[in-house]
This record gives sequence, C-alpha cells and structure tokens, in this order.
Amino acid sequence: MLTKHEMTLLPPVKGRWAHFALQALVLFGAAILLLMPAWAYGGGKIELIYDPANFSSPLDIHNQYFPLVPGTVLTYMGEGEDGCEWNVVTVTSDVRAVAGIDTRVVHDAAYEDEACDGYDAGELVEDTEDWFAQDDSGNVWYLGEYSQDCDGAGNCEPNDGSWEAGVNGAVAGIQMLAEPTPGTEYYQEYYEGFAEDQAKVLRTGAWISLYNSEVFDHDLHNCVVTKEWTALERGSIEEKFYCPDVGLVLVKEHHGKVLRVELVALAL
Repeated sequence: MLTKHEMTLLPPVKGRWAHFALQALVLFGAAILLLMPAWAYGGGKIELIYDPANFSSPLDIHNQYFPLVPGTVLTYMGEGEDGCEWNVVTVTSDVRAVAGIDTRVVHDAAYEDEACDGYDAGELVEDTEDWFAQDDSGNVWYLGEYSQDCDGAGNCEPNDGSWEAGVNGAVAGIQMLAEPTPGTEYYQEYYEGFAEDQAKVLRTGAWISLYNSEVFDHDLHNCVVTKEWTALERGSIEEKFYCPDVGLVLVKEHHGKVLRVELVALAL
C-alpha cells in the first residue's frame, strides 16, 4: 500500500492474472482513490514513486541529458518522401501547477514543409505544451501535456493525446533518469488508452555524428541512446540520442522506413 501523497510510476498491466490493490493519492489537498491492478516487477523495469515531497526545486531542471533552461530554443528537422518535418521546442519561463508541484512549461510546435525550404505559420500541424519537473535525485519527470491539432490556417483543436498527472487516473512518468543504465525500462507517461509511452536505455557513452546540423561540427560523445515506443501504435519505434548539456539531438523513427530527425539549430 502506498503512503499518502504517493503513486506508482508504473501503470497497471492487463492480463488474466491481474488483481487489484487500493492506492491512495492526495493531490491539491483533496484525496482521490485509484483502483489499479498490481504490477509484476522485473525484466529491467523499474519502480519509482511519485511524491511531491521529493521536489524541493522542481523548476531547476539541470539533468545533463535533459536540461531545461528557460529561453532555450531547439529546432529539429527530418526529411522524408513527402517533404520535411520541423519541430521547434521552446523552454519557456512559464510555470504550471500539476499534481501538487510546479512544472516547467515547454512549447513544442510541429510543422510539415513539403518543399523542405523552411517552415512558416501556415504549415503548423500540431501545437503542444509539455510539463516537466526534476526531483531531488535528479530524475526529470513528465507530468502531462496539452496538445492540439492545427490546420495551418490558425485553427487548432485539442486532440486525444492531452493528459495531466493525477487527473482521470493519469500517472506521471520519467522523461530522463538521473543515472541512465543500459537495460533499464520505464514508463514516460501513462493515461490508459491515450498516452502510454515507454522507454528502454539501450546504451550509454555513445558517439554520434549529425549530418545536417549546423550546431556541431564534431562528433558528440558520452551520449545516452534509448528505444521509445507505445502499445497504442504497433510497429512504431523511435531510437533517441541524448547528449550532455544539450539534451535530445537525434531521433530515428522506425515506421517501416527510417526517418532521421536531427537538431539543426540551437539558441540559448
């Protein structure tokens, strides 16, 4: 049984053996009872407990593999058969209260550019706010997002990917571990049926060469490589590369064919 103010990172697993345990969760001063199946631990999966008491400085996100310094803008580009995909990620100075703590708001704008000649407002296809916080051990937690699909004409509507830890059974996940170890698996988010991303650390100490980036003119060293996937989209696998003092620099999306998305611009 979890104590007051605690909830498990790892979500329920459906199966014939599933049994139930009552867990107490207190958020924003109101008690919310969650009935969740127990999880069988092992196979490299880890159990972390989300506890607001473990976040004395949640906005100070200095994990070397996922630093979030307000004012930082990271631009990613991937070229495929139908044109280019762009993501502009801005670490804002905005703060949002989620699950009993303050979180850092990160804005992620996605564009589709058929001509591969740069993106503009008319090519916006998704607009998202993500909410992160770092605990006292150095783990960066992901506590939810507000995501909208856009039509390029300035019209955006919420999509099914939006979720918030502590609301409707959604559970906070880990974005980056304080000490990534090969073989470790964990949930990055869990809102049953809508957000079920998982990750596994494949290797550490990796060297990476970026082909299209103007940010680095040399190989990057001592990087962490993860495999990331979701049970909600079978066959969709991403290999992500996180490097010290920068964060995410490269994504290899496997959807039958590989789409390589690189960090092409960085502003501090």
